[in-house]
Amino acid sequence: MKREELTAAGLTEEQINTVMKLNGDDINREKSKYSDYDDVKKQLEKANATIDGMKDYEEVKAKVTQYQQEAETAKKEAAAKVQQLELQQKIRDFTAPKKFVNDLTRDAINAQLEKALNDDANKGKSLDDLLKALTDGKADIFRNDDTPTPPTVTQMAAAGATPPTPPSAGVANAPKASWNRFKI
Repeated sequence: MKREELTAAGLTEEQINTVMKLNGDDINREKSKYSDYDDVKKQLEKANATIDGMKDYEEVKAKVTQYQQEAETAKKEAAAKVQQLELQQKIRDFTAPKKFVNDLTRDAINAQLEKALNDDANKGKSLDDLLKALTDGKADIFRNDDTPTPPTVTQMAAAGATPPTPPSAGVANAPKASWNRFKI
């Protein structure tokens, strides 16, 4: 509403001032209802940003859960690996003083002992019991120090002949060195 409109309607200056004052009061009263509009708008923007952040939060929360599960799995695997290594060392320490015929036999027995210890059917059995069960009735697993070892022949010579001296000049003298032994 403008003053010119009220003047054109035939109102006096005093009436126009009263109408304008009443109109201004009405406008201010209605404005006061919405005076916190800017604050509400800022709060709404902040809430929307928080909601958008919650979407990221849910993703992060899911990833954190996934990483926790992976860490727990890795921890369990590492503990199992350490336990297995400790078991292998215990077996090696147990079989070290035993006199096996060779290292290949020792390694095979160690592998069988490890397998037997991991078997639930053998829970509570000692390494001595398991070794005895594995080797009972089998020969050529342990070295027998009472058995004489056959002599090792390094060079053969004819009966009553002196062993030939090794050739000094290699392949060139090989026929000469072998002719001494033959008699025609």
